[in-house]
Amino acid sequence: MHHHTLADLYLRLSLDRDGKTAIERQEADCRAWAVRNGLEVRKVHIDRGVSGYKKVERRGFEAALAAVTSGVVGTLIVWKLDRLSRKGMAEVGNALEAITAAKGRLVSVMDGMDTSNDSARLVIAMLSELAYTESKNLGTRVGHAKQYLRARGQWVGGQPPFGLLIEPATKKLVHDPEDAVYARLIADEALDGKPMAKIARLLNEHEILSPRGGQWNAATVMHLLRSPAFAGLMPETIKNKETGRYTSKVVPYRHPDTGDVVEVGEGIITVAEREKIIAQLESRTFQYAGRRHPKPIGTALLTSIARCAHDGCGKAMAISGNSYRCLGALQGNTCPGASAMAIRVDEYVTFQFLARLPMLELGDPLLDAVADRWIHKADPALFAQRDAITAELADAEARMGDLEDARYVRGEFTGAEAIERYSRLADRLRGRIDGLRYDLAKLPTPEADISPLLDGELLAEAWEAAEVLERRELLKLAIDRVEVTKGRHGARFVAEDRVRIVWAGSSE
Repeated sequence: MHHHTLADLYLRLSLDRDGKTAIERQEADCRAWAVRNGLEVRKVHIDRGVSGYKKVERRGFEAALAAVTSGVVGTLIVWKLDRLSRKGMAEVGNALEAITAAKGRLVSVMDGMDTSNDSARLVIAMLSELAYTESKNLGTRVGHAKQYLRARGQWVGGQPPFGLLIEPATKKLVHDPEDAVYARLIADEALDGKPMAKIARLLNEHEILSPRGGQWNAATVMHLLRSPAFAGLMPETIKNKETGRYTSKVVPYRHPDTGDVVEVGEGIITVAEREKIIAQLESRTFQYAGRRHPKPIGTALLTSIARCAHDGCGKAMAISGNSYRCLGALQGNTCPGASAMAIRVDEYVTFQFLARLPMLELGDPLLDAVADRWIHKADPALFAQRDAITAELADAEARMGDLEDARYVRGEFTGAEAIERYSRLADRLRGRIDGLRYDLAKLPTPEADISPLLDGELLAEAWEAAEVLERRELLKLAIDRVEVTKGRHGARFVAEDRVRIVWAGSSE
């Protein structure tokens, strides 16, 4: 078969530190195994700095699994089974079933496991559960170690707040000689009651880089000011009692024996100043029925769809009052920002959407895009396999075209031996292309009944009955983004002049 001599590698490393097995070493060992067993490595999938235990997105893992389950390659090679997953048989078992169903195989180099051997399945089950248990125990040990260091007032890891550094010998926080003055400026502005966006804009206008090296925004400033470590206090992230997962809430750490707040070194502000700043921030929080609630987020129709089109900004727009406004401008970036009445923009986009879909005809790129997105939602696993085969087929056909150009256009194959080599390469590529086309044809043909979207009355009824989130998902089937330009002060809003809909399937 065309894929039996091909293999993909999957490499993962949650932390790339000295003393750990580096990605490069994993790749070298996996490639050496492939060479010894007569396999050609087609592609390397990497998840760098991604945990195999926590519930996080692993794009490399998903792409590697799609390649072997779709038949693009016959073998998936990992350095060690715990690189594939640390979630036990809950994840490894499902992956193994999918690989077996596709007549592929999984190889773990360091474990000496190859699923082409039936007896390997039991061992893999044991190893996967062992990896899960090790990760669970490791989390417990790390937690105890951090608790010990916190109680001693030593920094336990991570980037310190802007304006502070970690003193290597004592593991205490000290002032950064370069940025401490700017950090104090932020604190003084906040103590004077300045809005977070104005502080961010001031920093950006003076080209003071944020901790990550980019522009500041209101959220970055607020996060800094709320940090206990900004006041020299040991921080602790609160866990959700029900799920056991960390939340976004960070509070001063208290010694488990005395209950006293633990200091971790110098701060930019005092504890009293921190309390004053937090009181100011909380006073701006929306009050309702005696309880604090943050302002609703994501309730506008065009959330995640509307974009600021002023001078190539491209940032998302969010609701501020009754208008969509450039999120960058709201957060203090240098863009002056576009702004438009939300109800006017929503009405215009809704009218265009409800009017255009029923007018679509066969062959329209927008109709194809809508159908494609509808089917993707219905069966994402099938499309992951289809996309993997399609991408590899396109690559193989491109290589075949380049090989033919080299033979007949560029004249790179001359002489009997060269022509014979060309024939071998061409036969191999043709076999690969034919095999991929066969695999693609074997996949179930995705079907979608989008007729309700193309019937004006049914679409209008569905729209009226839908909630905001459901309407937004309908819009995303046909619209990539809605661009809003900045208007002139005092000028009447004309949607056709200031709103541009970028439809799915367009050439952009």
